[in-house]
Amino acid sequence: MIEKHDVVITMPLPKRRYERTPCSTPAKIRIKRGLWTQTLTGVITDVSPTGAKINISSGGIAVKENDTVTLEWLVPPVLGNIPKEKKYEMPGRVVRFQGLSNTQKTLGVRIDQTIPEAIKTSEARLERTIVAGLMVIVAAVIIALKSRNVISFWYQPIFQVYSLAAAAFILSRVGLSMFYRQPKDNGFMTAVTITLSVKNEETKIAEAIQHIFESRYPKDLMELIVIDDGSTDNTWHVLKTIEPLYPRMRIFRFEKNKGKRHGMALGAEKAKGNILIYIDSDSFLEPEGIYRIVQPFYDKRVGAVAGHTMVFIEPDNFISKMEAVRYFVSQRVMKASESIFNAVTCCPGPFSAYRREAVMPILSAWLNQTFLGTEATFGDDRSLTNFILRNYRVLYHAGARCATYVPDRWSVFFRQQLRWKKSWIRETTIAARFMYQKSPVAAISYYVSVMVTVFSPIIALRAMLYLPIVLDSFTFLPYLAGLLLVYVFFGLTYQFHTLSRKWIHGLAFALLYVFFLSFQNYYAVLTVRRNHWGTR
Repeated sequence: MIEKHDVVITMPLPKRRYERTPCSTPAKIRIKRGLWTQTLTGVITDVSPTGAKINISSGGIAVKENDTVTLEWLVPPVLGNIPKEKKYEMPGRVVRFQGLSNTQKTLGVRIDQTIPEAIKTSEARLERTIVAGLMVIVAAVIIALKSRNVISFWYQPIFQVYSLAAAAFILSRVGLSMFYRQPKDNGFMTAVTITLSVKNEETKIAEAIQHIFESRYPKDLMELIVIDDGSTDNTWHVLKTIEPLYPRMRIFRFEKNKGKRHGMALGAEKAKGNILIYIDSDSFLEPEGIYRIVQPFYDKRVGAVAGHTMVFIEPDNFISKMEAVRYFVSQRVMKASESIFNAVTCCPGPFSAYRREAVMPILSAWLNQTFLGTEATFGDDRSLTNFILRNYRVLYHAGARCATYVPDRWSVFFRQQLRWKKSWIRETTIAARFMYQKSPVAAISYYVSVMVTVFSPIIALRAMLYLPIVLDSFTFLPYLAGLLLVYVFFGLTYQFHTLSRKWIHGLAFALLYVFFLSFQNYYAVLTVRRNHWGTR
């Protein structure tokens, strides 16, 4: 039987992730345990960006560790980066409770977010309420349009089934993602090994490494392994130069390029940590990233965790603006809905974590994977996820964030998309053999998504060419309207979570996908045995 709990390492005071700031601030604490609630008053005596210590002076307190609480207090400007002291409510939980006397107690409360994040969430409530209302309206319009498919179901039923299934899949993904909650902060810390496999990254590698060591995670529980995968520029020289600055970093070098998978495998073999964290060389971690992505591993049933990848939006790079929306939807909607059922199907390359004891038994099979008689040299992230997903839970953590660069040239972008589609084709044929063993909702959703992806180009050709030319029909107008409404729905979802009004760029991706990228799937099938990397 799998034990649920791992060893929790309690760090002594000098190794706290954040320094505490003494204060004397009145606060209210609403404690909830099931249907039971209690409101207490007290004074916050010290605070950090992630929690507070509160003295309570009242009798009849019935508090337990792990109780859900809401902390209402006046946040000083220095803590919240706000212009003046202001009252905020912040959800959290009790992590410590002790009595100082018969009438005085002390609570330790860990806030679910950092204080700046909690303030941002609170300030955005009105805007999010408005956007949520718009989302409901757009969803209602989509459903109304799809009623035509029900009314005329027996007229070309195959196409009606596709249309209804596609709409149900999309609406259900967004709906389920609204129920997603980030994995619980258990205060869990264990030894981690971060692996970077790099090639020709002399201009970015030093900054990426600096971001890793700026993480709010105990340095004596971290190690970094960097593999130079046959670089032909000055990457190795940069690594040797900065090596003395980071005692917790080890560097290795492949004389010839072997591919990212071999670098990841070497990192796993050399690792001393219990958790393997993989980061792309052009990705930069947020300070809370490592701590948060480790939290789900408190549960021994979890084998891998997908982080959340954001895109650096560059002013002169239209692709980055379009991809920022696309990346967000693929994660905060698609991965979040999969995570509810513990069945995330792809842990992304820019930032993901794996339990080492889950990886080592399958490392050789993954490293030497073949498909149709040829070596599998791309799609390392989706492939490794598939191996883990067979026997473990795989989750997504929206709060474990990194930012990454995307191509700035269309030729590189299209080659990258083709490479991803080839790995999707290969890994779909594998995952389809065991996904039925997962939650029924997760399984049905997976197979429907495969169907939608495979047949969407045919549906597009029928609506945009066949019906207008052969039947002199203008049904392409409702088709385009429905397509744009779907991506408006996704765009509003993006705005709801990010408060960014740049979601309009997602419409450009919708048109690009329908008229070009979706057809890449068929070309990918024909060329799936070609194993060139595609972007280097």
